[in-house]
Amino acid sequence: MEELGHSRPDLRNPALAVMADTLTDAENRYSGIPTIRREMAAYSLPEPLFENRRGEFVVTLRHSMEPAEPSCDGAQTDLLSYCTVPRTRQEIAAFLGIKMASYAIRQYVLPLVETGKLKMTILDRPGSPRQTYYKA
Repeated sequence: MEELGHSRPDLRNPALAVMADTLTDAENRYSGIPTIRREMAAYSLPEPLFENRRGEFVVTLRHSMEPAEPSCDGAQTDLLSYCTVPRTRQEIAAFLGIKMASYAIRQYVLPLVETGKLKMTILDRPGSPRQTYYKA
């Protein structure tokens, strides 16, 4: 991901690629990402964020007024209230309205565990599928 727009990947069929460039109005290969980066910089906007999410490629373009990371203070406060009894990963994700439990845990739960606001029920196996979290 870090090499996007900086290096050229190998072509699967170089002859076909050259023919497409020559015979059609095909866009110049490898020009999209450098163009995005150049234009964002020209307008003093933050670098685009490129992500590979389980088979899909996502590009996030941010306006200068938008925060780089979403603020989750309200969600964390609500989550602490929700976790007065032990909750599973799936319960927490559903409560937050997030489809991927792993994302919910990484973005919302683990920061609260690190600060001591949430505790784990299975301390010696943090990745256990039976792991639950509760308010400290």
